[in-house]
Amino acid sequence: MLAQRRGCMQAPAQASILLAIMRLLLPLALIAVTCALADEVPGFVEWKAAQFNEAADLLEKKIGKEKMIFETIGNWKGHSVYLVLRGATSPPEFHETEKDVYIIQRGKATFVIGGELVDEEKRPRKQRRGSSIRGGIKRELAPGDIIHIPEMTPHQLLINAGEPFMYILIHFDEEPLLKK
Repeated sequence: MLAQRRGCMQAPAQASILLAIMRLLLPLALIAVTCALADEVPGFVEWKAAQFNEAADLLEKKIGKEKMIFETIGNWKGHSVYLVLRGATSPPEFHETEKDVYIIQRGKATFVIGGELVDEEKRPRKQRRGSSIRGGIKRELAPGDIIHIPEMTPHQLLINAGEPFMYILIHFDEEPLLKK
């Protein structure tokens, strides 16, 4: 009977020691796992809202009379991500191999897609530009809208004077940037 009492008395003491050790080690283990994941996921990029807003505000301060400025979020094999601010309408374009996704962040613009480029000229990186688009369709874009532009499709953003337009641009199958 005394042996049974000793066993019962030892079990609660061992459990409380084990619980104390677990309370000490669990937070340390969670911190270690979190740090390891951050270091062991190659190519992972996280832009917090505060970072995004800071970059967006900085672009708006820098736009001046420029037609377009951008901040590179990342370039990876097969795709790139940019924060783009347009201050004016640029010529229509056409990508032979690249597909685009726009996620509209600020401002409003008219998007023209389809049809054919007028006065088409070949550009580096398998791109083409023109003076206008003949036969395209128009769509009004505003914050929250998302569009996908297939390769080999003429497209153009028409920007209202004095109303900058900001979007996240995801280029898929982007041609390598030219070295200067």
